[in-house]
Amino acid sequence: MAEKSLVDVYTTTSVSVAPFRVVAQSWTENTYVYEAQYNFSAYQAPDGFWNYIYAGPAYTPGVTPPGTGVLNNLYSAKQAWPSQEVDTAVLHNDLIICDLLEIYAYDMLVVTYGNIPYTQAENPAIPFPKYDDQKTVYYDLLSRLDTCIAGLNTSAGAMDVADQIYGGNTAAWLKFAASLKLKMALLIANTDPSTAAQKVQEAVNTGVFASNTDDALFAYDKSSPLNSNPLWNALVYSGRHDFCPTNLLVNTMDSLNDPRLSLYFTQDPTGNYSGGIPGDGNGYGPLSDFSPAMQQPAYPGDILDYSETEFWLAEAAERGMNVSGSAETHYDNAVTASIEYWGGTAAQAQTYLAQPTVAYATAGGTWQQKIGWQSWISLYNGNWDAWTEIRRLGYPNLDVINPPVGAQGNLPLRFTYPTNEQTSNSVNWNAAAQALPGGKDVVSAKLFWMP
Repeated sequence: MAEKSLVDVYTTTSVSVAPFRVVAQSWTENTYVYEAQYNFSAYQAPDGFWNYIYAGPAYTPGVTPPGTGVLNNLYSAKQAWPSQEVDTAVLHNDLIICDLLEIYAYDMLVVTYGNIPYTQAENPAIPFPKYDDQKTVYYDLLSRLDTCIAGLNTSAGAMDVADQIYGGNTAAWLKFAASLKLKMALLIANTDPSTAAQKVQEAVNTGVFASNTDDALFAYDKSSPLNSNPLWNALVYSGRHDFCPTNLLVNTMDSLNDPRLSLYFTQDPTGNYSGGIPGDGNGYGPLSDFSPAMQQPAYPGDILDYSETEFWLAEAAERGMNVSGSAETHYDNAVTASIEYWGGTAAQAQTYLAQPTVAYATAGGTWQQKIGWQSWISLYNGNWDAWTEIRRLGYPNLDVINPPVGAQGNLPLRFTYPTNEQTSNSVNWNAAAQALPGGKDVVSAKLFWMP
């Protein structure tokens, strides 16, 4: 249950929980365009994302079961494992894997909001927890990752069938931990380059993802709507047509002769590929649709993968960090992995990468532009990571090249705190808001990792 709730919150298309595909302009909206215009008050996405990770989604009969949230599910699992597992080595690994997933969830929270409830968050006796300093939380998460990596026993198994991501394969979980550490280290590369370089080298020495077979994929169940991929629920089962690809993504891929164009989208009624204008009422019918493959009920949820890892290694090489291989090699590996993941071939990737507009040596711009643009294309279904990589690398610069129609300001740098926190936990919320630059709880406030 804990794994599913985590993958669900990452995968969902719900604009009341995770409108990040829309904000990052991988997708946009057809009729209700609030989130495309950076208006989060209509469906309260900051509340939904927070509640889903901390406490759980609201119960909707026939749609969502009663939930206790990602972190509460993980807390419950850690309490239950000692009574269910007699093998001490397996129990030890079970608890470490739960902690890895908890670190992943807290990483999303702190990188989205800033200061968050952390040290008191999982204490049932404290209904209104204090907010911990965002930088302190983040560095503690990195420390906990080190502990997990050091403690994971790859000679023993873990949870077996209860693990829907790696089936209890602890060697795979070790790679997951190292790759997550690589990702988290690079987030602080601009503000703390020495710590970032140290953590990157440690992650690489541990062993990060080395192929698409390492991807952290969750196998959804096509036999039950409640257990099917949220993409299918939103795009097919609901009977609604709320989203379409963006003009920026479609036109960019078309101009680059990207072989993923036909793997990401269907042709429009004219036999071409077209996307909608962010913030505009695009309607449904005249534009390209999403790939039929990703609209299947059993389409896997992907929370960490090899393509992302190679983009991070390319960045690390550009920053002069101690990783083997050149930035160009890792960039090529990342693009190839993405194309192959979506069903393309190595030959198609080679042809794509040979174009002067794509080849690392000749593509225009800084390394941030080259990696940023290609990472954004690869994160077409990356949801939260698509938004975060834009915030981190600055590309594509949506405020300049494709500002949404009716946008309420520039690209949001964070979510505001939930409205319920402002009323029920007002003292702690007020302290967290005052700790932000400018002392106000606004989407434009920079977080500690932003230069």
